[in-house]
Amino acid sequence: MKFNRIRFNKRSVIVTWLTSYISVLLVPIIISGILYAASWHVVESEVNRANTNALKQMELAIDNSLGGIERLSLEISLNKQVNAFINTSQPLTDNDYYDLVTISNDLRVYQTANEFIEQIYLYYKNSDTVISTRNRTDSRQLFQMLDGQTLKGYEAWKTYLDQRYIQAYTPVTITEDDNAYKAVLFAKSVTLANRDQPGAVLLFVMKDSKLLANLPPSEATSVAVLDKENRLVASSGLEQTPDFLTYDKFTGENGLFYGDVAKEKVAVSYTTSARTGWKYMSMIPAERFDDKMKYMKSLVYASIILSLLLGGLVTFLFLRKNYNPIHLLIRSFSMKAGISFAEGTNEYGFLQDALNNTFAEKEQVDRRLHQHRDAIRSHFLQGVLKGNLEQDIPVHESLSAHDIRLDSPHFAVLLFHIDHFGKFQEDVAIDPQKVKLMQFILMNVVEEVIGLQNRGFTTEIDDVQACIFNFGVQEPDMDELQRVAESVKLFLLDHFHVHLTVSISAIHEDLFSIAEAYQEALSAMAYRLVKGSGAIIRYDELPSSEAVRQAGNYYYPLHVEQQLINFVKIGDYEKSSSIIEHIIETNGSNSVLSVPLGKCLMFDLASTMLKTMNEIGSQGNKKSFMEQFNPVERLSECETMKEMKREILSILEQVCQSIQADRKQEYSPLGELVSAYVKANYAEENLNISMIGEKFGITPSYLSKQFKAQTGDALLDFISRTRLEEAKKLLTEQPLSIMEIARKVGYNDINTFNRTFKKFEGITPGKYKELKPL
Repeated sequence: MKFNRIRFNKRSVIVTWLTSYISVLLVPIIISGILYAASWHVVESEVNRANTNALKQMELAIDNSLGGIERLSLEISLNKQVNAFINTSQPLTDNDYYDLVTISNDLRVYQTANEFIEQIYLYYKNSDTVISTRNRTDSRQLFQMLDGQTLKGYEAWKTYLDQRYIQAYTPVTITEDDNAYKAVLFAKSVTLANRDQPGAVLLFVMKDSKLLANLPPSEATSVAVLDKENRLVASSGLEQTPDFLTYDKFTGENGLFYGDVAKEKVAVSYTTSARTGWKYMSMIPAERFDDKMKYMKSLVYASIILSLLLGGLVTFLFLRKNYNPIHLLIRSFSMKAGISFAEGTNEYGFLQDALNNTFAEKEQVDRRLHQHRDAIRSHFLQGVLKGNLEQDIPVHESLSAHDIRLDSPHFAVLLFHIDHFGKFQEDVAIDPQKVKLMQFILMNVVEEVIGLQNRGFTTEIDDVQACIFNFGVQEPDMDELQRVAESVKLFLLDHFHVHLTVSISAIHEDLFSIAEAYQEALSAMAYRLVKGSGAIIRYDELPSSEAVRQAGNYYYPLHVEQQLINFVKIGDYEKSSSIIEHIIETNGSNSVLSVPLGKCLMFDLASTMLKTMNEIGSQGNKKSFMEQFNPVERLSECETMKEMKREILSILEQVCQSIQADRKQEYSPLGELVSAYVKANYAEENLNISMIGEKFGITPSYLSKQFKAQTGDALLDFISRTRLEEAKKLLTEQPLSIMEIARKVGYNDINTFNRTFKKFEGITPGKYKELKPL
């Protein structure tokens, strides 16, 4: 793999590095651009400042001159000769002409007082006489000397002059002796004591060239003055008025913007007169800025070119130097690990994939070893329980290999049978994954409860969870085993609603006697048939063989069996169920009833029930009843006498109800019966489909299907809604806590109550209680 071959690979690390180095090279280039832009801004600001200063000087000079003209107009207005002629009317007399000559001489004196004044006209409204420093005329002749188009005709001009009071500037074009020049006309009314009399108007004419006389000479700079009415008062260096020259364009007191004059881009600086409100503008070609920036631009270009040349050379050298170690590493992976590097592959990606594969293989090997270690350890514990220890390997080596450390030679075995999976058993069927999860939780709880003073080693064997209990340094005691069993049962019941049956062996003093302890625990667990589910059965409390031999048989005489058959045939559930309960309780109170005798009693009762149902089957159509409820299978699946009792009583109740229904020729739908049962027993914590099915002698799956078909509602939802209806009444009517209300409607776990309430009502019970009507 050569450098000059892979440099064209778009995915190669060379491209990434090259991009990074170029990005670094761009930093000085960007900085140069920023410096150039900043320099441009500085030059622009300086030029604008210089232009603004010049405009300020011109503005100050013009404003001072205009101020002088306004003061002069006030002085003329106070002249006695000027005021005396105001009341003169046509026709004029010789004395009037003499007064006009006097006034004209005075005006000539006033003209010489201000160099900005080109001419002074005094218009008398009463006599329509216009006096200047040179001659006398009237308003029409004066209008003809002005630009009539600007003034919009003589009538508009006459109306303008006849205003009661005038003080305004107007740009005009004066024509005298065939010579025209642009000027500014300042009109000022001569103030009278009696404003109702026709007065006079002073008209001062100022050439725009004199207004701009104080501007520093510049061939490239154009100047313009714009009044508030958007009229061009004066200009210099403009052949035509630009489109942007509008008063509204120049917002603010001063500023700078760019525009076009005769298709040439110019920079326009402007300022505003505080006296007149005129806008003073200076327009400079934009290329003047470029002239000032040529040197800076040359320096920037030179620095960019130098950075690219030197930076490119350094980049090339460092690329080759930095790539060599990666090239050697990839070649080593390719040769020693047998991993080929394909053209077009990124080097870092190749190394990362190779390392990830190596780590993944290592983790997979470790995981498999851990899994096998757990399986081998479990297999070893099963062998210990069954007495199948390898004779060739010393016991202490086997224990060490499986990380098993013993504190004493005293052992016992505990077996745990899960009777009901609680929260893990939402319906009749249970997911195998949940079964494994519950078994895992059970084994961890057992080891945790045993604690640090003793040691426990758990494993699964023959579908039950077994624990080899090794006592600590303290004296072995059966009460400690009893405590562990009760603690495990209570924890799982409170947190998961899981019901357990626990069997405990006797205490033994040898590792090889664990197999005997396991058999004792199995014998105690088998006695679950007699004591029922949920018990803690100790081997030392089982009846002895001698006691069982002396007991001989169980109580179930023939006449009692016949009485049971007779009561069933007439449909008397109360008496027939009383007989069955008497039989089971009598045998259950016999402390020496053995497991085989208990099984015989269960099968005997089942036989009696089958015999009775067969006899009933000849009366009417009972074959469908047998097929529907499948009593044989249900009785065969019972594991304890308590379960057998519930099944028999459930089947018995269905049989009696069927017989009574045949007699009354009535039919009671199953949905109505189940609904009534739920409403009457909603407060039962264990109310679920299995319990209701046991009550009605129907399999839970069939019960759910029939209830859905008859009522259109799922049975679990119906149970929840029935409970919640009562809970809402208690929330609004009773001053009870949420926990007390939950227990009253059948929820022992407040979290389950809150979750179910929010599912159906949309809010929590606490929120519902806050929103209850006052």
